[in-house]
Order: sequence, then structure tokens, then C-alpha cells
Amino acid sequence: MRLFATYLLLFSALVSLKAANVEDSISYNHPTPRISYWREFSYVPVPLIASAFIVKACKNDIRGARNNFIPGYKSELDNYIQYAPIVLATGLKAAGVESRSKWGRYAVSSAFSYAVMAGIVNLAKYTIKEERPDGSSRNSFPSGHTATAFASASILHKEFGQTRSLWYSVAGYSVATITGVMRVMNNRHWASDVLCGAGIGIFSVDLGYFLGDIIFRDKQLQRPIRDNECNFFASPNFFNLSVGAGLIEHSADIAGLDVNINRMITAQAEAAYFFTKHLGAGIRFNVGSPIVSYGKYSDVMGIYTLTAGAYLQYPITPRFAIGGKAMIGRLLISGFKLGEELSVDKKVGTTYGIGANIGYAYRNNIAWRLNADFDMNHVRFKSHRNNQDYSQRKAFGQLTLSASMSVMF
Repeated sequence: MRLFATYLLLFSALVSLKAANVEDSISYNHPTPRISYWREFSYVPVPLIASAFIVKACKNDIRGARNNFIPGYKSELDNYIQYAPIVLATGLKAAGVESRSKWGRYAVSSAFSYAVMAGIVNLAKYTIKEERPDGSSRNSFPSGHTATAFASASILHKEFGQTRSLWYSVAGYSVATITGVMRVMNNRHWASDVLCGAGIGIFSVDLGYFLGDIIFRDKQLQRPIRDNECNFFASPNFFNLSVGAGLIEHSADIAGLDVNINRMITAQAEAAYFFTKHLGAGIRFNVGSPIVSYGKYSDVMGIYTLTAGAYLQYPITPRFAIGGKAMIGRLLISGFKLGEELSVDKKVGTTYGIGANIGYAYRNNIAWRLNADFDMNHVRFKSHRNNQDYSQRKAFGQLTLSASMSVMF
């Protein structure tokens, strides 16, 4: 998990530097931009918030995986990086880099955005009164840190990502993702809190900028939205967030014990860069939490994978594409005991898998994807029965279906 957070921070820094050096596609002698009010709404929050309520049903499973693998993890980093995208956006403007809005419009739209976000988050927190996973208070749902981070990233996206380079958007949303992941790692939030917070953060900025557009109309605009039609031919690269469910249950006889591994909920972040319109390379971080049981005993097994590999894509039309991937990487499995007779080793090992997807690019460099991934892992069980010790390694293949939102660039 620390490796994943470190990777995303480095990735965000690199893409920010790349964005600053990308040759601008719009001349400074552009005409006065005009606004289409409803274009501000991305509809991305809908699947995020829907996923939150789906994941809410298995929140204890994900928390159990965290407690098995990193029970003592604690970091204050998420308290600060939630503001990083808005600090970057404001710093760029202060340095004289033109963005979507002049200072007055930028301040008003941002203020509306944060006011809407704070109102929704606090209303939900003190109405739902969800207990935090660490038991410290009853204001867990949704995550305010995650909502703030995704609101900040969305402002950076609207001001610089949509008008100058989508690398700014990738950097902002990468940092926001780190914030959400760290809230779960710190045992301060359930996974469902984080997904809902992300959706609220994005929705609040959509609404805040919509209100700003109504007030200012065509005044105090500096740059138009880049004329980038959604196109898999022109923008094959992507940064991807997805939630899915495993389809396969496993059973095994471990020294006479009937052991079951149930289907699991997964969440993953993924990024790929294409060298041609058909071939690229990418990296994926995946978290799964199947329940292992036998008899009256059960516990959650955390499975964390960080993989890299080759990505393929074939655009059928500019808006539709099919793709595939072949991955290999490292696997981390949390260890635990079931009663006195069975245990699972804490393990670092190798994992590999393949995947296929179909994508639809609908607007503003956002695509929806349906993914089918098959990953092969191995689990070592140990049992102690009749004064004898047994050790058995079992293959654990999982077919996962997931839906994802991708930023194309």
C-alpha cells in the first residue's frame, strides 16, 4: 500500500511537469470563449455514488482485509495532500499561467463549489451518523477529506485540464485517489465513504461552476475548453478507477477441512500509455477481499496486487473501442488464523492475469469501460490436526467484472 501511494505521488509529480511543458494547442490570440451551461455537468458522480452503496454492503470485508494486513498503519499525509490540486491551480494562476477563468470568476466558482461540497458532506455526516471504522465518532459517511480532494482536482481539471492539457487532470485525480486510499489505510473511513466522497466532490464543482457561469455568463473568461472531441484514435491513454465483483467461488480440501473462498469485491486504479493507437504499456493496483471460511469460522483475506504489462486497443469507431491486456506483478496476501486448526500465510509472491474491455468515450475526454479480468494467485494454507502439521498451496483464479470511469489523454 505504501508502494502504491508513493507511485501515485511520483506519477502525479511527473505528469504535472509534463503538463507544464506540453505545447499549448490553443493560440493566445483566441476569441472570447463562450459557455454552454449544461456542459459543466460530467455525470461522473453517478456511478461513484452508486458504487458506494454497493460496496457499503461489504464494508466490513474490506476493513477486515486492511486490519489483517496493515493493522498499525498511520500517516498524516492525507491531511495535507487533499489540498494539493487547488494549491497547484492557484499557484499556476499566480504565476501568470492563463486558465479558464479570470481571478474573480475563479474565486466565485471555487467558493460555490466548496460551499456545496461542505453542505452536502456535513448534512450527510450528521444525518446518517455512520460510525467510523476506528470507533472514534459517528460521522464517517461520506469522507470529507476525499470530497475535498476530488473537488480540488475537479477545479484543476476545469481550469487547466480542459483548457490547456489533460495531464493536469491526471495529476489532480491521482492525488485525490491517494487521499481516498489513505483514508481507508488509516482506518478513518470505510471504502464506501471514500467512493461517495469522491462523487460528492466532483458533483459539487460541476454545480459550483454551473452557478458561476449563470452569474458571469461570458464575462471574465480567458480560455475556451479545448476542442478535443472524444476520440479513442486521438486519446488512447487513460487513468482509470473501477469497482467490480468476482464471479468464482472456490472450495478446497485442506487436510480434511472443507475450506471455502467466497466471491470478492474489488477496487482498482489503473493507468496506461499507448505508443501507437493499438499498443501500449500500463500499471494496475488492485484490492480484493474474499471471505475464507470453514465450519463456524470465517475471516477476510486481503489480496493486494501491483502489476504491469502490455495493453492492446482497437478503436472500432472514434467513440467505441475494444481492448485487452496481459499483466504480471507482485501479490500481497494478508495472513490470519481460523480457529485452532487452519491458518493462511502472510505472503509476497507473483501474480499474473489477462483482461478485456469495451469502452465508450462520451465527452470531455471521459470514457466508460466494462472490464473482464482474470487473475491467477496462489494461497498457502496451513493446518494442524491430530497433532500433525500440514501445508498446502492452492491456485486461486478469479474472474472479475467491473465498471470504470476513465480520464482519456
